[in-house]
Amino acid sequence: MNRAAVLGLLLALSSALAVPAHDLSVGGWASVRATHLSIQVDAYDASRHAGPPLLQNIARLLPQVSAGVNVTCRVGTQAVTVQTDQSGHARCDLAATGAVTVNLASGEALTPDIPSLPDAPVVVVSDLDDTVLMTGGPQGRALATFLNATVSNRAAFPDIAPLYHDFAVRGLPIVYLSNSPLGLSEFLRSVLPARGLPSGPLLLRPLDWISLSASKSFKTQSLNALAADLPGQFVLIGDTDQKDPEVYAAFAGAHPGRVKGIAIRDVSGAVRRAEVLRVLANLGVPVVISPDASAFAALVR
Repeated sequence: MNRAAVLGLLLALSSALAVPAHDLSVGGWASVRATHLSIQVDAYDASRHAGPPLLQNIARLLPQVSAGVNVTCRVGTQAVTVQTDQSGHARCDLAATGAVTVNLASGEALTPDIPSLPDAPVVVVSDLDDTVLMTGGPQGRALATFLNATVSNRAAFPDIAPLYHDFAVRGLPIVYLSNSPLGLSEFLRSVLPARGLPSGPLLLRPLDWISLSASKSFKTQSLNALAADLPGQFVLIGDTDQKDPEVYAAFAGAHPGRVKGIAIRDVSGAVRRAEVLRVLANLGVPVVISPDASAFAALVR
C-alpha cells in the first residue's frame, strides 16, 4: 500500500471515529429552587441531521433508543448520574440552579439552555399541536404535516403570537407542554421563535412505546411537577382535538385554587365542543372555549 493510500485510510478511520455514538435531546425547566431535566438518548442517526426533511423527521419520530446508558447531569456545583430506561429516557431532578451540562460516558455532551421560571403569580401552560401550531389533525392531515415539517413551513395559528407576547409583556411566564416526542426538542426550539413566539420551557414527552397511547399521563405528571415546584396559579391552554380538557379538568379538581382559568381552542366542531363543555362544567374556574385564541386574553385581565 502506497503512502497516499495509507493516508486516505487513516483519514477515513479518523472520520469514522469522530461520528458520535448517540443523539442527545434535553428539555426541562428550572425554578428558583430546583432544576428538572428530561433526557432522551438515541443511537446516532446521520439522517436526523442532514438530508431531506422527510428522512430527518422519520429519524426524529422513530429513533433507535439507547437503554442502559449512564447520564451525568450537573447543575452549578451539584451532579447526579442516572441511567436511561428501556425507552432511552432518564430524568434528573436537582435541588440546585445555575449552568446545566449533560454528559454521556461515550463522550457526547450538551450545555442546554434550560429556561428558569420565576415565582410568578400566574404561569401560562400551553399545548402546542392544534393549539399553537397548525397540524390539520382534525382533518386527518397531521401525519403528513409532521413528516414534511421544516422550520420554515411549520405553521402557527396567526392569532397566537400576539396573544402570547401580550402575556409575556404582562410578566406571565409561558411553558409549552406537548405530547410531541422529546427528540423533536431541538427542531421545535427553532420553530417557535421563527413563528414569533416568546421563549419558555419546552416539556416534551419521553418516547415510551409501552404507554404510547396514555397521552394524558405525561401531561398530568408534568402539571403535577410544575404545581409542586411553583407557588402561583396556572392558566391552562389547549384544544379540543385530543384530551387537554379532560387533563385540565382533573388537574383543577386535584389542585383547588391553583387554576386561574382554562382556555380551549375549538378545532373539532359542535359534537366535541358540547362534550368539552360538559367536562369543564362546575369546576369553579373561568373557562373559555373558542376557535379564536384572542378570546383567551379575558382570563388574565
